[in-house]
Amino acid sequence: MITQPEKLMQMQADALEASRQAASKTLEGWQKLAQLNLQTARASLEQSSEQINALLAARDTQALANLVTSLARPPQDQLSAYAKAVYSIYRDANQEFASMLDKQVAASNRQLAESVESLARTAPAGTEGVVSLIRQSMAAAQTAYDQVNQAGRKLAEMADSNLGAAAAGTRKRG
Repeated sequence: MITQPEKLMQMQADALEASRQAASKTLEGWQKLAQLNLQTARASLEQSSEQINALLAARDTQALANLVTSLARPPQDQLSAYAKAVYSIYRDANQEFASMLDKQVAASNRQLAESVESLARTAPAGTEGVVSLIRQSMAAAQTAYDQVNQAGRKLAEMADSNLGAAAAGTRKRG
């Protein structure tokens, strides 16, 4: 329970700072994605220009047919690299958001524990069981949060591993 205006003001300042950080990280992620898309578009334009020049330089129908056939194949390495870069941007942003969330949850848990302890000190006699139940509920909620968080991290690790394996498989086939 918050009884001092200074604590309330500090909580509001902390919440505002957390919002600012989240907005900043979001903009960083969008900036990285826009930069990647710009680089990809530039590379695609250069590649298209080279392909057009190669088509115009073809001197006979056989060379033109071979060139058209080779250009018709999708560039798997480029697609894979782009997907990997997009996923990397997503993963990095997600890790930063998860870190910020962990800090917020830890701060909230500390504040809640302080409130429960304050309540326990001022509670009338005979309410020890209720206070104990609240503490147990908080511990169970923290354990559940930790387990979900750990499962999410393992899932992210598996996705990274699968993406790496898929990229390696694409390189071997290409």
